[in-house]
Amino acid sequence: MRRALIALILVIALFPIPTSSEVTEDGGIIIEEILVSASSAQYNGTDWNGDGDIGSFSDQYIMITNTGNQSVDISDWILDDITTGGSPPCRIGWNTTIGAGESITFYRANTDIELDYWDGDTATLLNADGNLIDSMTYPGEDSWWDKVYTIADNGSLWKQDPNPSERQGTCFTESDNTVESYILKGRIVTMTGQGVIDNGNIMIEGSQIVAVWADGEIPPINTDNITIYDTEATIYPGLIDLHNHMHYNHIPLWDFEVHLSDSQKSEEGGYTNRYQWGNNWDYGPSITWMKNNVQQRSRWDMSAEQMKYAEVQAVAGGVTAVQGSPGSGTDAWDSMLSRNIELYNFGQDGISTCAVCGAADDDYTGSHLISQNQSGSLNAWFVHLSEGVDSSSKAEFDALWDKGLIMDETVVIHGTGMDQSQFNKMGTTGAGLVWSPFSNLVLYGDTTDVVAADNAGITISIAPDWGPSGTKNNLHELKVADMWNREILDGHFSDYELVQMVTSNAAEISNWDGFVGQLEAGMYADIVVLDTFHENPYRNMIEAIDPDVRLTIVHGKPVFGDIDLMTAMKDDDWEYINGSGFSKAIDVTSTSIVEGMQTWEEIESGLSMAMRNDFEDIKANWDDVDGMTDSEIEDWLGTQFDGDYRDNVNRLSTVGLDPIYTIGDDRFFDVVNRSAHANYHIDMSKLYDYYDVEYDANGERPYKEDSDYVNEPPVDEPDPVRGCTDSSALNYNSQADEDDGTCEYEVTIPGDNQDNDANGDDTCVGICDEDTNDKAQSEDSDPVFVLTIVMVLIFIAAVTAIFVFKDNEIGKETEHEESNDTFIPELPPLEPPKD
Repeated sequence: MRRALIALILVIALFPIPTSSEVTEDGGIIIEEILVSASSAQYNGTDWNGDGDIGSFSDQYIMITNTGNQSVDISDWILDDITTGGSPPCRIGWNTTIGAGESITFYRANTDIELDYWDGDTATLLNADGNLIDSMTYPGEDSWWDKVYTIADNGSLWKQDPNPSERQGTCFTESDNTVESYILKGRIVTMTGQGVIDNGNIMIEGSQIVAVWADGEIPPINTDNITIYDTEATIYPGLIDLHNHMHYNHIPLWDFEVHLSDSQKSEEGGYTNRYQWGNNWDYGPSITWMKNNVQQRSRWDMSAEQMKYAEVQAVAGGVTAVQGSPGSGTDAWDSMLSRNIELYNFGQDGISTCAVCGAADDDYTGSHLISQNQSGSLNAWFVHLSEGVDSSSKAEFDALWDKGLIMDETVVIHGTGMDQSQFNKMGTTGAGLVWSPFSNLVLYGDTTDVVAADNAGITISIAPDWGPSGTKNNLHELKVADMWNREILDGHFSDYELVQMVTSNAAEISNWDGFVGQLEAGMYADIVVLDTFHENPYRNMIEAIDPDVRLTIVHGKPVFGDIDLMTAMKDDDWEYINGSGFSKAIDVTSTSIVEGMQTWEEIESGLSMAMRNDFEDIKANWDDVDGMTDSEIEDWLGTQFDGDYRDNVNRLSTVGLDPIYTIGDDRFFDVVNRSAHANYHIDMSKLYDYYDVEYDANGERPYKEDSDYVNEPPVDEPDPVRGCTDSSALNYNSQADEDDGTCEYEVTIPGDNQDNDANGDDTCVGICDEDTNDKAQSEDSDPVFVLTIVMVLIFIAAVTAIFVFKDNEIGKETEHEESNDTFIPELPPLEPPKD
């Protein structure tokens, strides 16, 4: 028994003893402070979270504290206000650990949790399973300006000065999903290869795809009692937009004259770089003012409506994820029907963006990006680079290259001025490229050399840029790319490769290829369904226009589509969204977004009013003119909105709201057709040909056969053979498909004279000393490594001692037994002895 106990103790000694720095599952976490009423800048308020926005809409906060003596992992825990209503709950970001005695402050700018002053509210903290951890309730009309609620020592509610922690937490609102499990039937374009499943099935559970199979195959999953929706159409991965500026996408295509002299213009007659067109005198009236006035709280105050409108414009084209939501701290920006690439998705938040950060400037180091790259926490860094056709645009790439900022995670937006040598450099890093051909042509008259990029092995994606100089969404940008490819690039890219640029390529570039961009089990259900009118499924997407979008699904939830499918899947939870000669269904209501019960009719009518800039509407809604007479308002508008003209003439645009659909938007085609520089290389009037389609009474367009198209259905590929693929290695495997890192080489070590080799060299096979010096040095210097070796030696010595001791004991026991064969021990006492 003693030997076993000693051995057990020694074995336990080999394992580390838990300390207070280790992470536990729960315990000691409380809500310590909540700030309800934060003064605005007008009343000398404090910018508590340092985001530049001052007031309750940004600076309300909930601070949680770990009162225990161990760290606690609070990843995926839930913050909420009153659980029976109020704001939608949010989940705390992954890899969030709160140390013993530490506090984390969660601001409204991040959580979207509005603490109600008038009716009172409750701050609530739940663990990942929804179990209550702590809460704090306060009454209505009770909070004081710039004072927090806390709990006094006697357990009562108390007010005191704010003491927010320096550490701020991240928290992400989850999309609600009312559809649990269903099956979509149709022609399935998986984008895992060029083959398609002509008649197939996709089963979706919640937010994910759980199975994909062809008709006639045994489903790989139980499909009993699962609702089936036969789309009678073609099913694709949702389109991914890697370059946009969503807060401008209510503004129609800019109708401008290049304001430069001929010597300053590009060869085509456009601008030469991105820093020129912003100085056009009409840029303010047509773009800046139309953005700011719509979103400004003291004017139209429609930031939430504007973003939702932009989202609808995206999903109407089958776009399920968009890059380019603004980085403001206001609630409105976080409300997305399609995914916001910069925000929390798939349990991670590894996206960074540089639109106007001056990455090419001398004082920009990007050290934070390099650190994220090295730590593995960076998925993608989107940077506007070389947007222009002049030497200064070209030099921007060289500046970032010299700083080491062209990395695997770098996503170059535009790259219009780059040449083959620069693309060759870029290709060695794994960086991706986003191509926006329409915007490039409208602003500069030329576009990116995507053939050079492709020849350098760079993965290319397509995106529309923004409303003022771009198309409305990826589905329409794809047509510009197709036209450029056919007429200028001599068909360099296949139809399949073009469709890759809006699906799987975009997912790969953003390091989302494990989540979206293809249709297979385990991927998220971001899907677009298009009417089938072309035998070639890739031409089917390229040529599809607004009426052909049958269904858009984001995170498993149908959000836009034909009325029959939306009714079947959502009953009456949708609204009409009408186009020129056709109608679709849209669902913009959600309990998980800001002002989530606004209807589409309210959103569209409100923005239409704002974009008209009617005098009576301004008089009724703008705080700036409150109390003014009509003549005073006229004078004020003339001085505030005469722009660079400085003539006291009100130049607020009255062009109106950008339509959701391209078909029927005659102004869009008129503006681009009249642009001389946009038409310098290519006849842009041919773009209209994609939209010149006759539909019958049932909304069907003529079917196109394609004798050149041959479908090779996807097949399950055998597992690759792994081994050493280097033919110069000693253990080269000619049958191996993938290298597994086991290659062994004959290595010559100079200067070793411990043998009789005349030249003083030794031969080493396999992993040699010089390959392990760094590792050995690291291990030798590691105290934990040394301690482990010592403990193992102690253990070996102890076991040896036990066996020696055992041998001696056996001898003694044998001798004792031989001399005491008749010995009978006494019975143990039946009860403890009495005192």
